[in-house]
Amino acid sequence: MPQIVCYEQPLNERIRSLLRLEFLFQQVDHAIGGHSTWDTRAALQGLFDILALTGRNEFKGDLLKELDRHATVLNRLRQAPGVNATKLDSVLVEISEFIDRIHHLDNQMLDAVRQTDFLSAIHKRSHVPGGSCQFDLPALYHWLQSTHSVRAGQMREWLVPFAPMQDAIALILRLIRESATPRPEIAPQGFFQRGLDGGASHQLIRVFILSGWTCFPEISGGRHRFTIHFLEQPDPDRRAVQSTADIPFELACCAI
Repeated sequence: MPQIVCYEQPLNERIRSLLRLEFLFQQVDHAIGGHSTWDTRAALQGLFDILALTGRNEFKGDLLKELDRHATVLNRLRQAPGVNATKLDSVLVEISEFIDRIHHLDNQMLDAVRQTDFLSAIHKRSHVPGGSCQFDLPALYHWLQSTHSVRAGQMREWLVPFAPMQDAIALILRLIRESATPRPEIAPQGFFQRGLDGGASHQLIRVFILSGWTCFPEISGGRHRFTIHFLEQPDPDRRAVQSTADIPFELACCAI
């Protein structure tokens, strides 16, 4: 059975940050499950990227604003015909719980992770090409000789304070993705353009194509319109070019 591949394009900076963090949490979770020291190194790099993205003073506030916005929008749907009130109430309770968890984030635990001497030393050297090899960071090399269970346990301990953020991000992105049903479209000669309803708060464009196609979508967009160019690149050493075929795909314009 053919596989469907989904490509996503955020339409504002807040959703862009949430998608990047979702990607990083997935990267770290996957790498922690690997038994090799290279997996652990990948998990550490992902952790450093998470620390950088969540280290902005306004990040916690942005997350709360997005949760509050979702709660407000969903509350307005209560009187709409055909709305499943039970499911709506369940989602609103879930949002309320996450708002409470974000409000009560353990900042001391977060700061403790950020200020760990062991992690700080590795992070500083990670900006140098090859800077985390054995002779540069003997403490890291020594720790990497530990068993997988020891390394994975320590990584999960460092990630504990970020769990409320990870869960809130997963909820927000799930609600956004579920806000639109994919519909079939055609891109004549590999090009598609559409305007966006100015009265709706569009967050995300999702494009679904069969994995067997030899092209991929390059999506660009803003508040009022978006374009999709389907590009072909059979050889990575050559520049991608726009397809001349009529490309069938499915499109979801997510707004909540």
